[in-house]
Amino acid sequence: MFRLVTLVLTCALVVACGPSSEPEDDRLSAPVLPLEAGGWVATGGEETYDTESIFAYIDGHAEVYLAYGMDRCVSRRYSVADGDVEIMVDLFEMASSADAYGVFSHDRAGEIVAVGQGAIFRHGWLSFWKGRWCGSIYASGGDEDTRQAVLDVGRAVADTLEGGGEVPALVDQLPDSGLDQTSVCYLHSPQILNAHVYVGGDDLFGLVPGIGAVVGEYRVGETAVHLILVQYPDEETAGAVARRVRAEEGVEVARPAMVIGRNGGLLAAVVGAESDENVQLLLEEALGGGA
Repeated sequence: MFRLVTLVLTCALVVACGPSSEPEDDRLSAPVLPLEAGGWVATGGEETYDTESIFAYIDGHAEVYLAYGMDRCVSRRYSVADGDVEIMVDLFEMASSADAYGVFSHDRAGEIVAVGQGAIFRHGWLSFWKGRWCGSIYASGGDEDTRQAVLDVGRAVADTLEGGGEVPALVDQLPDSGLDQTSVCYLHSPQILNAHVYVGGDDLFGLVPGIGAVVGEYRVGETAVHLILVQYPDEETAGAVARRVRAEEGVEVARPAMVIGRNGGLLAAVVGAESDENVQLLLEEALGGGA
């Protein structure tokens, strides 16, 4: 399965460009990152990037965060006395806790660790989510001491963030049997969906903010397939999308095999396999018995 691991890794590795101008309201201008975290001390001020200046900060990869409704990114560097290791902390404030979870779920390969409401560690880099925030913490160097430092800083930063959020309910609609948990991604953008499973260059499912979707990879017999669930606001909208998808069956388009099912406003699509008994069983389970 195609993964965009480098998208978030790059954001942790880039050198900071000039921050944006001060946000207008007190909530956005208030400092977020602490002066000390896990025994590491801030080496400079907190820098803030908005939806425009973020392109300069993480050149070429800001679209992922903007697809999840990023409000701002705050960044700070930390070090210890007489140390040659520097830890960079980036916190992305998203439109909602569901969006923060979505950014985190965009790349879940790595070691699961206890930071925030969910976290992954790999290659000196930690990502986590908590409430409306998605965190990225990276350290120069890669020994075991550095690993512990990244985790300590990550836990300290996560503990300063107030509140929490729930994993989107749609995620729990994915059947557990045969599911690769590391493949689960919550989204509402056609570009993010195509990064995980290609369904065509057009916006086949009409994904926009407010219409949530989740994708996961399964084994159906000897075949690896993806199950997509999309929750629409009403049955009429879901029905219109289902009819549009079915109308394109047999049309010469660059699109993989897809089987569609629907139950009220919930639409399910199995991508990568022709319809058979196992595919239908997966659809029925995902849709709560209706297909």
